[in-house]
Amino acid sequence: MSDTVRRGERFVTRHAVRVILIDSNQSVLLLSTKDASNPDFIESWEVPGGGANPNESIHETAIREILEETGIKLTSDDLSNPLWKRDVLYSYRGERRLQHETICIAHINKSSPRLNLSGREPFETEDHQRYKWWSVKELQNTRATLYPKSLGTHITALINQKTVEEPIEIWD
Repeated sequence: MSDTVRRGERFVTRHAVRVILIDSNQSVLLLSTKDASNPDFIESWEVPGGGANPNESIHETAIREILEETGIKLTSDDLSNPLWKRDVLYSYRGERRLQHETICIAHINKSSPRLNLSGREPFETEDHQRYKWWSVKELQNTRATLYPKSLGTHITALINQKTVEEPIEIWD
């Protein structure tokens, strides 16, 4: 579905869910991402997750996306309630998108579990280059581009299941 905004800009609207996966060492899983269709796209380290299917709940989307992208099996009981709801305006694979995004957390009772990447979609194989478990300190001090951009600022609050109030992010 396309919508129109000021200046005649058109964009695709979608809903997405991301999950901050926290291992037994309090490390957070991020994936290195690029837009394979855009050589000028800067590498960013993003929280795993993705688009919701029609009539899919937040937890259903989270469980499906984490299994697809990492091979980690979650249940609804593993997931927090939404802690961060935000809108993100960005360009990806040639289209401008307005993404209504919900972010939850899930604790994993293992230390940096090995990932099974066999369930990834073809575009994820192209775009997701590497995976890394980051310490809280690394996230707070990195110069790398994070998605969400302010993840390092909010990670301690999120790990402690505090709600984050930062409703919009624009990538240009």
